[in-house]
Amino acid sequence: MNLKQVDNVNVYEDIRLDTIDGVINFKNFWAKEFQYGQELFFYFHRLEDLTDQKELDEIEKDLLQIFNEDNIYIIIYLDKSRFTYLFKYEYKFGTENLLLKFWRYFYGMDIIIPNINVSFKEVCEYFYLHRENDIYLRSFKANGYAKTVYIKGLGGDYLIKNK
Repeated sequence: MNLKQVDNVNVYEDIRLDTIDGVINFKNFWAKEFQYGQELFFYFHRLEDLTDQKELDEIEKDLLQIFNEDNIYIIIYLDKSRFTYLFKYEYKFGTENLLLKFWRYFYGMDIIIPNINVSFKEVCEYFYLHRENDIYLRSFKANGYAKTVYIKGLGGDYLIKNK
């Protein structure tokens, strides 16, 4: 992963998950970014369509075990391959493996470190009303909802970090 500064945000380029070293670097990056017990919010949309179907099916089976009515908010669900939803999760041992699965499974993904006084319900309401007009979540962050926002780039080969 190569770091560049662009418009006051960090852009990590050349994310390679097709090599062992690339996967190790990816996991190590996330291990340094978060703390155990830290609450994270995820925004997912659409299935990523570049991953082998067998691998997608295996990942989906794992993910269905962690999603429940207390930690997921569905914004749009058109069908199995077209959807938008939010998910809250507490960072714990092994979360780097989960992040790798998310990265491979979802076409679009944002990771949010919320500000302490911001609830999951407030974030859900914001995304429901404003997400289409706030693509890089600059207004979301400026309005005090988040400390840091990570946005998966199209194709998954880069990551934008707005802190």
